[in-house]
Amino acid sequence: MAISIENIPEMVARTWRDLEWTGQRVPKQGIDHAVVILDGLRSKEYELNDMLPESVVVRVPFEKEYREQAMLESSLIAQLFRRTKVRVPGTVRQAYARGTFNTAEPVMLTMQTELLGEPLTAELWQTLSTSQRAWVAEQLGSLLATMHAFDPDVLPMSRVDSWWTDGEATSELNHAPRTLPGKLELMKSRTETILAPHLSAAEAEFVERVFAQVDEMLSRSEQQRALTHGELHEDHMLWNAEGGVGVIDFSDMTVGDPALDYAHFAGIAPELPKMVYEQAIIQHEQRRQAPVVPGVPQPMPGPLYRAPDGGRTSESAEDTGVLRRAEVYKDWDNIFLLIDHYRTGRSPRMELL
Repeated sequence: MAISIENIPEMVARTWRDLEWTGQRVPKQGIDHAVVILDGLRSKEYELNDMLPESVVVRVPFEKEYREQAMLESSLIAQLFRRTKVRVPGTVRQAYARGTFNTAEPVMLTMQTELLGEPLTAELWQTLSTSQRAWVAEQLGSLLATMHAFDPDVLPMSRVDSWWTDGEATSELNHAPRTLPGKLELMKSRTETILAPHLSAAEAEFVERVFAQVDEMLSRSEQQRALTHGELHEDHMLWNAEGGVGVIDFSDMTVGDPALDYAHFAGIAPELPKMVYEQAIIQHEQRRQAPVVPGVPQPMPGPLYRAPDGGRTSESAEDTGVLRRAEVYKDWDNIFLLIDHYRTGRSPRMELL
């Protein structure tokens, strides 16, 4: 039995034998996980019912690198987001599934609270009031001010895959599968074998140019390393009028260029990247001056986004190229999805030009 949405309920039933539920839903599926929502969740051990939400999201990674990331992901969310203004999923239960299910590797189950809301699409954005839009920017700015200001060399951030292997020098790329350099290396290979036959001459030139731009950005020495979400697109940002924005799926977290997290905002609204960026800067400065909160790591000194080669001090120069690089990462991601479209059919046919 391979991992699929059809056998997730059986995995849950075998692993946590006290649980029962009244229904199940299948949300929109991503590339890296099989996902099912269980409704009416209860425990046969009645004293545990107060610890269970009414509905949970069960996520099962397909690949080894995401199974290994699952517990770290839960730990990071629990430890790092006490001071953010966005809603984030909490881990309800997590374990390796009982039984082999005929898979090559043990199967990791993560049960999370369900965040209610609709994807933050361009269409939804148009329905929001001015104050609601400002709230979205404030919440997302809070998230990025938190993630991007933590020291990547301190636990638990230091356990997250980094784009570089030599720390502050950022001169040696890490080509592990989950990192952007690793994905870029694989994309270049798959472009030749999978994508090239489907490209016009202009599209092929565009792909080559974007790859060169990303190579140049990755090769900057002593550039900022930040904890990044990695996939802040509309499907992972859920809006409702009561709680504002909820952010899900932190499984692609890496330590890399913070500009990556701004890549998808312009697809929602042209003004959104700047709105979030300005809020992130404001909230970072507020936190630098705020009292220390026990158990919550303090932001690193200096500006939230610092220019390369200057080190991380209170006198560091500000990086003014974040939003420009975000545009390049968006082009890179469109190529990534186009390759996946022709390789698996799961992603849409992206327009490159």
